[in-house]
Amino acid sequence: MMGNPLGKLWHMVGQRKLLLIAFMLAGLFFLAWNERALLHRPSSPSTSIVFHVLPGTTFRSVVFELSRKGVTGYPETLVFWGDLLGIDTNIQAGVYEISPEMSPLKILLDLHNGQKYFYRLTVPEGFTMEQVARRMARLGIGSEKEILSLSSDPVFLKEESIPSTSVEGFLFPDTYFLPKAASAKDVFQMMISRFRTVYQSIQKESPHPPELSEKDLVTLASIVQKETGHPKDMAIVASIFINRLHQHMKLQSDPTVIYALKGRRKLHSRDLRIDSPYNTYRYHGLPPTPIDNPGREALKAVFNPKPVSYLYFISDKHGSQIYSDTLDGQDRAIRKVFREP
Repeated sequence: MMGNPLGKLWHMVGQRKLLLIAFMLAGLFFLAWNERALLHRPSSPSTSIVFHVLPGTTFRSVVFELSRKGVTGYPETLVFWGDLLGIDTNIQAGVYEISPEMSPLKILLDLHNGQKYFYRLTVPEGFTMEQVARRMARLGIGSEKEILSLSSDPVFLKEESIPSTSVEGFLFPDTYFLPKAASAKDVFQMMISRFRTVYQSIQKESPHPPELSEKDLVTLASIVQKETGHPKDMAIVASIFINRLHQHMKLQSDPTVIYALKGRRKLHSRDLRIDSPYNTYRYHGLPPTPIDNPGREALKAVFNPKPVSYLYFISDKHGSQIYSDTLDGQDRAIRKVFREP
């Protein structure tokens, strides 16, 4: 005997309703549990950490990297909430400071909104102290005048064991990420520390460096940095200047005169006669201080000059160097360069 079809239908509908309600309740419970997990404070970092987000980084990879570092738990939960809140498709590249009291939700929202906690300061190789100060001032790290004043402050120089009358030459060219509260002193200390690390590393790898003081090595590196931007030429150029020093010849380096002229780029013959201790056409030996902040390759070059007998060099119009042992050879090289179309 067949049962009532209508009754069976109502029975099936009722079961589906119950299942739907059960799923809804389970979903609400899941959301509530996930919200609690999401809002839970990061358990790991006892102090603030710096977190880098590179351009093109996906939301999911950021979440799992934070979990791997122990900053947050429940990575799948955070991925779920990121999708739900619509922040999974827009993570801002940059450098962030994550403090212990920040919740995962706060971290994710900061990453989404681009709430970066750091300045980015890039100092190219060969930047002078004035150029560094100008770039720092643009970031709001004091005025140029204040920064330049600190750069030559005798008390600060003594504290940092700088063997010169300025920090110029000892601020390592690099990209630095700076807390917004950073002072000029903080920035200088960071750059000097980086310089010391690089300098000591090169020193350990250089068994037979020239017999020059730290200050003189850095000063020579600063000249090499300005004379050529090609690492392959730096060790030869460094050797030429060392050869000239050993033979008591004037260095005759254009960049030292440009430095004395406060950066004016085009030299005239009359400029080579200016009375300045930085004019290596007029005075023997190295200038009194570095003329810029040299990079790693220039420092390596002065620690490991290539053993050559050259005493002269000139750049052609393509930036390549022509080397000579004698003044006659240099004169021929000069005529060749100026005959080039």
